[in-house]
Amino acid sequence: MASQDVSASGGRRRPMEILSLGPSRTATASMAAAYEVLGVPTYHGYRLITYPEEGAAWERAADAKFFNKGQPLTREEWDEALFKDFAALADICFMFWEELLEAYPEAKVVLVERDVDAWWKSFSEGILPGLYSKKVDFIVNYVEPAVGPRTAHACRKMYGGYLGSGWGPEQLEVIKANAKDRYREHFKRIREVVPKERLLNYELGSGWEPLCEFLYKPVPDVPFPRVNEAEIVQRRIKEATTETMMGGIRALGLYVIAPMAVVGAAWYMRSLR
Repeated sequence: MASQDVSASGGRRRPMEILSLGPSRTATASMAAAYEVLGVPTYHGYRLITYPEEGAAWERAADAKFFNKGQPLTREEWDEALFKDFAALADICFMFWEELLEAYPEAKVVLVERDVDAWWKSFSEGILPGLYSKKVDFIVNYVEPAVGPRTAHACRKMYGGYLGSGWGPEQLEVIKANAKDRYREHFKRIREVVPKERLLNYELGSGWEPLCEFLYKPVPDVPFPRVNEAEIVQRRIKEATTETMMGGIRALGLYVIAPMAVVGAAWYMRSLR
């Protein structure tokens, strides 16, 4: 596998090895866990819950790709902002497959394609509620503009831009109408562009052998990971939403309390005269 100016790319320490470009809810967590077992540190969209400050780079990438605002990220900028410590990318990275194929030509591509109806059921029940709800509307409209970071903005722009036609709350209905066609088109376009020798169409349940043969890795003596992605996503989104809401309420409270304290102090000082 060729390395392309690794030392000069945003502090990258090793080549990018794998672009796992299946959409969210195509066993991305299980595949990420498998890459980790193979010794390949993997960036997964879960990181946005733990490191919400990374949403700024994703929002910039979404603005450039979907809304003609600003410039696309360069390889060096992808590395510096997000990926320099990782050699595999999964999950939300699928929405930038064209940019990442260009940025990391040395990487191999892995696709996992579920039945479209099974995927849509999982995606609509597991991902969309974390993007479009009254709580998320409150975070987008009030909390993030006041205190940041703009993680919910970034996620709405990415998913709304790729599966819909914008990023506002109205995109929920657009996504419902378009998602299955966009899903099919996603796989079709990648298979048309990526050379066969660079691409693995991995079938869930086929174990380690095809993946390890493709990546030139020894077969581990442990079972292939099976991660309950639905449970993890729902739990982490709930935790992150609650924490963001509480942080926003605390921060927004200061905007009310602080002016009242100033007025009260001024009145008190005046009363001492």
